[in-house]
Amino acid sequence: MQYRPLGKTGLKISALAMGCMRLPADDPELAAQIVDQCIANGVNYFETTRFYIDGKCQHLTAPGLKGRSKGLIVSGKAGVGPDTTADSYREEIDLQMKILGVDYLEFFQVGWFSLDKLEMLTKKGGALEALDKARSEGIIGHIGFTGHDTAENFTKVIETGIFDSLTIPYNLVERRFAPTIKRAGELGVGVIAMCPVAGGVLASPSPRIQELIPGGANTTTSIALRFVLANPDVSCACSGMNTLQQLEQNLETVNSFQGMTREDHDRIDRVLDDFAAMEGKVCTGCRYCMDCPHGVDIPNMFRIYNFAKIYGLHEWAKAEYATVDESTRASACVRCGECEPKCPNGVPIMDQLEEVDRMFG
Repeated sequence: MQYRPLGKTGLKISALAMGCMRLPADDPELAAQIVDQCIANGVNYFETTRFYIDGKCQHLTAPGLKGRSKGLIVSGKAGVGPDTTADSYREEIDLQMKILGVDYLEFFQVGWFSLDKLEMLTKKGGALEALDKARSEGIIGHIGFTGHDTAENFTKVIETGIFDSLTIPYNLVERRFAPTIKRAGELGVGVIAMCPVAGGVLASPSPRIQELIPGGANTTTSIALRFVLANPDVSCACSGMNTLQQLEQNLETVNSFQGMTREDHDRIDRVLDDFAAMEGKVCTGCRYCMDCPHGVDIPNMFRIYNFAKIYGLHEWAKAEYATVDESTRASACVRCGECEPKCPNGVPIMDQLEEVDRMFG
């Protein structure tokens, strides 16, 4: 495993990190095996929160960490709101540590953060006081944040000097945070790139991309991870892996990565040109848009749509759409508009659902 500096923290973080958001919800034994194999193969960063997987995330992560968390970079996470106090936030930190079965967290992150929440965080008697106190007591080591705000706003956030790291989406199809990542490198703020394979959009073999990037069946995933790690200001690629096979494939890619050759750069340029029209408008499967009040399975509709639009797999997509229950298809959308304000990537959900229905309905 290769290790990189995590900003100015003095920590070395594995180039591949484990995003525990996608651990298998209904298979605790497999979840523990995945965490176990991550540690056995040198992965030392685990991003968790109590609020993922319907409240199961940290419960699924804990068995794999049991008795082995020393020396690992384990992160908890909680959001802030108008009513968040130092006491309530400290209670949350303590609760997450209890669930994980640890007495120390190297990182605690302010989750789902944006510039407009900065005052909520820093107010007298607010969450930042709890974080500073926990850090002074040796309960946590460092403070980070995650979110989906604009690049300009997140640049302002890291320039406050409050945070040691930021966790943001960065991949072949979402490069809007590139200026923020560069500024983080200048400031010594660690950058954890989440969604390195765009929530699975880049995780499947694609004949269209294989024409540009010859290789095996895992070419798309491999080039996606290598693109993220090629950025010198990125500390690690944080991938949500829910099978041992995914972990094995990602380990193979990361461990063999030795930097970018001119050929690699040329290939990536061609891929980026192909994806340019979709930048910032790709569904990454975060499910923040759900639940739809009219029953549309929006992430599944865009999963099918992305395979056709990005990979050119139109026949597969049409057949897959036909298997979907009619009540959850794109055709059930009534344009109520509840979904679009929730989308962190700015996807024009209603218009794209109409296009999905036109293409496959």
